[in-house]
Amino acid sequence: MFHPSSRLLRQLEPLARALNPFTSQSTATYHIGLSYASKNSPPFVSSPHPFQYGFANRQSSSGLAPKITSFIEDSLSRPAGRGELSEAAIGGWDERISLETRKWGAGEDFFCVVDLDYARAQYARQLHLAIADGVGGWGDTVDPSLFSQALMYWYFRHADRNSALHPREILESAHQSVSTDPAVPAGSAPACAVALGGDGILRGINMGDSGCWVLRQGEIVFSTPAGTHYFNCPKQMSKIPQNMVTGRMLSDRINDDSAADSFTASLLPGDVVVLYTDGLSDNVPSSHVSLLHKQIANLLSLPSNTLLTAEEREGEMARLFADVLVGYGRMAMARTGEEPGWKTPFEVEALREGYKFKGGKVDDIAVITAVVGERGEGDT
Repeated sequence: MFHPSSRLLRQLEPLARALNPFTSQSTATYHIGLSYASKNSPPFVSSPHPFQYGFANRQSSSGLAPKITSFIEDSLSRPAGRGELSEAAIGGWDERISLETRKWGAGEDFFCVVDLDYARAQYARQLHLAIADGVGGWGDTVDPSLFSQALMYWYFRHADRNSALHPREILESAHQSVSTDPAVPAGSAPACAVALGGDGILRGINMGDSGCWVLRQGEIVFSTPAGTHYFNCPKQMSKIPQNMVTGRMLSDRINDDSAADSFTASLLPGDVVVLYTDGLSDNVPSSHVSLLHKQIANLLSLPSNTLLTAEEREGEMARLFADVLVGYGRMAMARTGEEPGWKTPFEVEALREGYKFKGGKVDDIAVITAVVGERGEGDT
């Protein structure tokens, strides 16, 4: 049994008090949205030729690399932002957009969606979501995305085999698998993972400066605190070969309460769960997240959208919110710090720590959203 760390207890209080509305006669459902962008994709293109991150387009036949490559390609083929993660509701996703998205990839970030309700139509009743951010400091030695992509592949494999395990246990198993995987020479990553059940219970684990928000009625009611060793150095799972070990190397253990936070929450219909990498949280103030959600909710409430069913609204909120968060985050990356008004969280934190940094921090960014719905026993 995992318990939340002391620093999470206060934030979890409103979620713990919520009465669970899901009974034997009804179940929680989840519409999932996904969006991501490499730091080297438009408008921050440093080369006319997209960089091939990690296992993308790898021809190696050694070890497990081909299986990981297949997982990466399948993941990047999911409708990202412009379409919901369902073959039955593809939104504006088409082959042209799919090719353009795969062209630039997710950079050193990666993700996985483990849908455990194989009979679903347009929504899931049981699933795991996870997200990881390859630490760029490895860039001079190895490709940082190898670690984050492999970690998500192994999370997918372990969650698919035993979904009842807590995400903390699954992430620990995934880390152990990466540590013995010859396809990954070295690397490290912060990560966040959650399990969402038909009973409306969220179980999660977070290490580092990726994270999870829960929005209720448009307001953030839960946020995982960033775990760092010092400014711009997150807590992280690592694979460090003996010949690379130095005094500066960091490797945190997922089963260490001082390094990772476990959390459990009761969700309500209409809640929105957001998993993100620091490309979002470093650039977008949390207060703006609530405002963006409200703008989308207002859009979906327009008279032109009155014919949307509740299920369709949940699906549209999921895909639009993920895409808007990534788009807004990319806009914030372009800020110079000379604009009037708000400052990026990274600039604010840098100033607090005595560093001179202005504007946005150009980085990879990945977001997964889950909008909670409710279906009765007789609903299809």
